Amino acid sequence: MKRQLTTIVLILAILGVSSPGAKGNWPNGKKAAIVLTYDDGLDSHLNIAIPQLNKFDFKSTFFLYGHIAEKDISEWRKVSHQGHELGNHSLFHPCSGNGSIPLSPRFISENYDVPSMMREIEAMNKLLFAITGEHTNSYAYPCSEMMIGGIDYSTILGASDLIRFARCGGDRSIITDFKGLNYFKVPTFAVPPGSDSTVLIDYAKDVLKKGGVGIYVFHGIGGDYLSINAKDHLALLEYLSVHYKEIWVATFNEVMEYIQNNVNK
Repeated sequence: MKRQLTTIVLILAILGVSSPGAKGNWPNGKKAAIVLTYDDGLDSHLNIAIPQLNKFDFKSTFFLYGHIAEKDISEWRKVSHQGHELGNHSLFHPCSGNGSIPLSPRFISENYDVPSMMREIEAMNKLLFAITGEHTNSYAYPCSEMMIGGIDYSTILGASDLIRFARCGGDRSIITDFKGLNYFKVPTFAVPPGSDSTVLIDYAKDVLKKGGVGIYVFHGIGGDYLSINAKDHLALLEYLSVHYKEIWVATFNEVMEYIQNNVNK
């Protein structure tokens, strides 16, 4: 019986019947995947995060919305040309009026309707195309909220041809159920402001241990708002660099495409 089981395992391995999370089944035999994402297109991304990422040749995803300053457009174009992904974070970044941030009524998501939101996403796609020359596949729900005017618009977004993958919120989520993954509700680790390097690295260790996907959501890096210290961000990158043989660091689109093409075909 033991010999028969061994034979079955070998046959399955030869046929490639496994998931990306199986040991060594990520690109180049790596054991897990990490995605570093940054929201809102902040000055600290251009001044701190991107130089740190480029130091290690790590490619990441920056979700921008329509507040991009004209003086920064050429800088974001360079970021795209360096291999980083620029994703869609809507045009005006509407959020719930029940949150802690005071908003103009016109930018409160309860006052929106779904067609308005879809037009906003489409407009932001066009702006990103004007910057990068490429069509974006990725979206991040503003404030991690999928409700617009009381309606969950993730299904409607999924049925459109505007976006292929959408990132939502999450409390230290690690993706291991690849066949059950909803590509329009991809869970994440929304990094709490002030998190130190221990918090950041422990999450990466857990992702590696489980052979899954971990998606960080950052805002400010050494400045701006909802920020973490630049030294702690750098420490995370150093850890990922030391473990580059085990951990695949790639953009949101790259990792989602890999899962889609290797699991759900």
